[in-house]
Amino acid sequence: ISAAEAHRRAIRHVVRQMFGGAKVADGKHAGMTAYDLTTEGAWIVFKNSRGEPMLRSSEIIAVCKRTGRVLYEGPANDEG
Repeated sequence: ISAAEAHRRAIRHVVRQMFGGAKVADGKHAGMTAYDLTTEGAWIVFKNSRGEPMLRSSEIIAVCKRTGRVLYEGPANDEG
């Protein structure tokens, strides 16, 4: 395979690992505020932890329901 194909396959692998079966929640009912992000008009996608111990905040991506734009990627501020 070419270097470009190896790159595409690596991306698909990582995406499947990170998001395969990932939980998606309505931001209105997610019961969280990710720092200064208002989540009411967004879908909250939780990245998979890959079986790692979770003594830290969940990793999320907030996607605007209306435009599809990624509003936020990072910790959910839900530790503890």
